[in-house]
Amino acid sequence: MDVTIDELLKGKATRIKTKEFYETARYVEPFLNRMSKYTNDFRIKVQLPQQVTITKKEDINFEDVTYNRVWVQAVLPGVIDNHEEVIGMVYGIDTRKPVVKFYKGGLNRACTNLCVFSPQYLDVNEIQPATPMVYSGLDTIIERESNLRASLEKMHNTPFINSEQNINEALGQWVRKCIQYRYTRGIAPVALSEATAIGAYKLLFEKEDSPYFVGVEDTDMFNVYNAFTELITNDKDKDIINKPEKTLLVKSIIGV
Repeated sequence: MDVTIDELLKGKATRIKTKEFYETARYVEPFLNRMSKYTNDFRIKVQLPQQVTITKKEDINFEDVTYNRVWVQAVLPGVIDNHEEVIGMVYGIDTRKPVVKFYKGGLNRACTNLCVFSPQYLDVNEIQPATPMVYSGLDTIIERESNLRASLEKMHNTPFINSEQNINEALGQWVRKCIQYRYTRGIAPVALSEATAIGAYKLLFEKEDSPYFVGVEDTDMFNVYNAFTELITNDKDKDIINKPEKTLLVKSIIGV
């Protein structure tokens, strides 16, 4: 769900089993403070825990909201090939291993799809209970020159031939690579389901109402990439933690 900065900063501290974690503001304010030097456009999603406690104050019940999974994107000024450059922070404290991730990428203005094109623009660290997050990786990512324009140009300039043979071969490769490939540089390996490859195929070649539908024409790998990232970015917030790694995997899976 989408929340405002003010709503986000009201998130309470929490204990998970024997491990205590800070209130939300303690984790996100260092990110907000750094990025406020560059933008005031922040887009925030959270996943609420299934249970929240209630505090009674006089005759009113107030929810004591804890945000265990948080995704904050700082959108930078300017547009590159209809993409906005973005620096993001996503963290989860109720995952198998509590983790925080910082990344630099792009948001497609037409569909809001996230793209991250290189591991050098992703930093992953474990969150320790009752311990401040480490932001040195974020500082490094902020300073790195963007590869957004070059990556988009390469995909636009790489054709995908719309022939039955090429589609069959590509779909087989996509499914096999989804089964085989893992992003393992982080705390835990991240994979793409083979259902994502099949879903992207349907958006490209089966569903005529899809914005990525090819019809009888050839297309390019930018369109193919976006068919994949559509399924990753807009998954009804089922997984906000692993989106950066999944978009990185797409580049390897489709071979650009």
